[in-house]
Amino acid sequence: MGLFAISACKGSGESQSEDPFTATNFNLYDQNLGKRIEAYHNANTPGSETEKGTPALYIDFSSGINKAFSDPKIKSMMSACFNTILAQQFEVYKLGSNKISLLNVANTTELGQQVSDPKQYADIWAPLQSSVEKIVAGNGDALLITDFEEWQKNVEVTNTAFLKIPFSKWLEKGNSIHFFIADYQENKVNKHLYFTIFSYGHPDAGSLISKLESKLSPSTTRFDLSNSICQLSTAYPSEKSGGIFYDENAKSDKARNVLDLKEGYINGLKNGHNFEFYPLGLDWKSIDQLHNTYAAQNQFNDFFRKLFIDLSNEDSYTFGNFYVKVSDVTADFENFAKADEAKKHQPKLSKGNNGEAKFSDQEKDAIALACYNTDGKLKEQWIYKAQASKPLNEVFTLNQTLFTNTRASNPKHIEFGVSFDPKFSIANIPDPDGLIRVDILSKTATPNLQGAKMAKFEWINAKNTSNTALSESIKNTLQELKPVDKVVYAYYIKTKQ
Repeated sequence: MGLFAISACKGSGESQSEDPFTATNFNLYDQNLGKRIEAYHNANTPGSETEKGTPALYIDFSSGINKAFSDPKIKSMMSACFNTILAQQFEVYKLGSNKISLLNVANTTELGQQVSDPKQYADIWAPLQSSVEKIVAGNGDALLITDFEEWQKNVEVTNTAFLKIPFSKWLEKGNSIHFFIADYQENKVNKHLYFTIFSYGHPDAGSLISKLESKLSPSTTRFDLSNSICQLSTAYPSEKSGGIFYDENAKSDKARNVLDLKEGYINGLKNGHNFEFYPLGLDWKSIDQLHNTYAAQNQFNDFFRKLFIDLSNEDSYTFGNFYVKVSDVTADFENFAKADEAKKHQPKLSKGNNGEAKFSDQEKDAIALACYNTDGKLKEQWIYKAQASKPLNEVFTLNQTLFTNTRASNPKHIEFGVSFDPKFSIANIPDPDGLIRVDILSKTATPNLQGAKMAKFEWINAKNTSNTALSESIKNTLQELKPVDKVVYAYYIKTKQ
């Protein structure tokens, strides 16, 4: 089925017969296909990383801030955070004297004593930009407690967007930042303390945001900085049914399953990954015939239904319309799957008579021998590099009426439907045996740069100067990272060969 795919990942001097995967009868489409597609999807999706580093707590110990820490509401929130955080392994950092210092605290009591000790607040030099850069360079959740007053070269930063670059880097990786803003007064100056949660990857029950939002929300204003859409849910009839069309009038489960969805179905959303894989027992010709048969009864107009999105949170963006894009990803998937498999075939190495690197005489693995150099490193052509997929036009489209109507009735529960294109024809799928990917993408998104929440990122300092550095950092980040033409969800379809 995929000669073009095999040639795409061979070296220039190899012939068809030399492809080690063909020679060893390696089948990319065996019972492990679902796992391969999951790995393929995650490799091409920012924020899919599951390996998290140790979470960290960063506390601003600059001289003005101990006033905030003595405010009863703020003190209570800090205690709640400390108790929650230190129940697990955690790194705690103190920001002061232009340094980020690791604090050796064994428990909540010790940390509370440090925070309550006025002698700890020696100067105004908390290195906030460096701290945020350190968080962003890592791969774990972090809580930063600060007033975001940055001093560089003895001068307060008041209007430079000094955090725009690290904020943007964090969001580009598929992460988010959640600000919980508490108001307080320092010598008649109205100020804000920011409990800032840097959330790594897709949040789950163990994430900092999940553990702390209930502790912080009651006494703060919350602002979510993100260019991802994580608020997706499904309402499928059962765990194994997915969102495809079923004939509800049929007499048995087997008869209802008209598209013959197989056991290998995967719903990635259950693990925080926005994709599904549908292995179907029918070919596209049979699906086309079914579509025409049911269309006469005004059924099976939609291929996928029951996927919902919550667009009610407009802190960062107001989303407009969405659209559907269909591609044949066979060649790219096969390149990935072979490169991924090659990594599991490390060759045994030895030295030749003159000390030169060579494969061990005991090494008989054809994939290892073909995919690696004698120094034990993968050959260049077996290192996966994403390639453009083939667009397929007039296959599917977004059910715009469904989207508009459900949005009008409840912006927290808007339904996506993927419909057959009015000009659908199986001629529009040149390789009917290929792996088809159906993406739902955002078409327009307007950054929200004004309003009461955004005003909380600015303040008038003791010298009566307006400090807009934090708000400019956030606004510039939102403008640069507009999620336009961004994939919200992906369906993979593999029909019967």
